[in-house]
Amino acid sequence: MNRLRGVKDLVRDAVEQGATAVERIHRSSAAKPFQVLRFIPALDAPVGVLQSLQDTALAGTYGMVRWVNRAVDGTLDVALDLVEHHQRSRTNDAQGPASTDNILGSTSENV
Repeated sequence: MNRLRGVKDLVRDAVEQGATAVERIHRSSAAKPFQVLRFIPALDAPVGVLQSLQDTALAGTYGMVRWVNRAVDGTLDVALDLVEHHQRSRTNDAQGPASTDNILGSTSENV
């Protein structure tokens, strides 16, 4: 189960870092045409507004990718915890009654 958790963590980190790197590249690439257009004095203000809108859209989009990634990570943590709990309880059931049951003299017939 530890190996599975390790793989889950690696995928989570890869998505997180990958989204951040792609966002940085996307933002940098998108900025170049805006920089050229802003050299035209009449376009400076409207292009600035458009660039701001695009930056906000990029932040929202890549932010949502990271948010979903964290939500999936948390959901998988809960699922793996449940699987481990189920495996432990099956192992305990297979081992028979707890040792305190024998000390107290209780059995399933006496309870």
